[in-house]
Amino acid sequence: MDEMEFKFINFVAQHGKSYTSTDEYAMRLELFAEMDRQIEEFNASEYHSRHGHNFLSDFTQHERHERLGFIDMKPQDATHKTFEPLGAAPDWTTGWNWVDQGVVSPVKDQGQCGSCWAFSSTGALESAYHIKMNKGSSVPVTQFSEQQLVDCVKSCMGCNGGWQGHSFYYYESHGAYYEQNWPYTSGTTMKAGDCTYVASAASNVTVATYTHVTPNDYVALQQAIFLQPQSISICAETNYFQSYTSGVLTNALLCGTTIDHAVLAVGYGQENGVDYFLVKNSWSADWGLNGYVKIAANGSNNGMGVCGIQYGPLYPTV
Repeated sequence: MDEMEFKFINFVAQHGKSYTSTDEYAMRLELFAEMDRQIEEFNASEYHSRHGHNFLSDFTQHERHERLGFIDMKPQDATHKTFEPLGAAPDWTTGWNWVDQGVVSPVKDQGQCGSCWAFSSTGALESAYHIKMNKGSSVPVTQFSEQQLVDCVKSCMGCNGGWQGHSFYYYESHGAYYEQNWPYTSGTTMKAGDCTYVASAASNVTVATYTHVTPNDYVALQQAIFLQPQSISICAETNYFQSYTSGVLTNALLCGTTIDHAVLAVGYGQENGVDYFLVKNSWSADWGLNGYVKIAANGSNNGMGVCGIQYGPLYPTV
């Protein structure tokens, strides 16, 4: 057994992996070794971020793609609003963190289903509702059902992707189910279920409208986050992003600009002189920084920012 295989054996034990054949074992070892090589390169060249192995390290490209799911769809309605800047931008060095304010639900796991759009949508709705009701940090955040959206938002494609704006439009005429009343199953079934929506069984939480934040503008995104957590879309297909463990992602070239994943921006701040956005992912708390990632805020990529984070933020009004 060489050093790489020994490292792989430890990885398998740590993450409870099991394979069906020696051929699959060899294939997974090869994928792991390539990820290990890239992680070493990232850590040798990147000053602001650290990278390491996680449960994705032996995934195929197809399996990784199943963990994405954003599709850039045109709005189907005219009810959305355009963000109006607040005036003076908040202070980066002071920062703002909605997690510390107790208005962000725990990190969830979308599993092997391209339903990130649904998790980004419920995350934005949960925080908006908590803020509107002024529940404070002593009350747990009310969690809403991602499965409702996966099963019922027919303008999206369930586990094959979607766009958060369609979720908010759906909520304009449908109450949000609570998580416990319509639990998430698509992460393991890898498909949507039947839409069993019954108005009397849903909550009375709906969306009045949703707002598009000025794209390609990190100051506008910062100001919008100061109001409430923002549903955003990023590029998450690269090993640079997927192997993140801590620090701030600053390399726009390595992170890419192919917008393919929906997440939730929940804060902003500064670390080692780098302005960043704090982002909640939906790949479980075993990924990244306990389920979160810090992405640099700047005007790179023609304003789209690192990982395309400034591409198209939006948020619902409860």
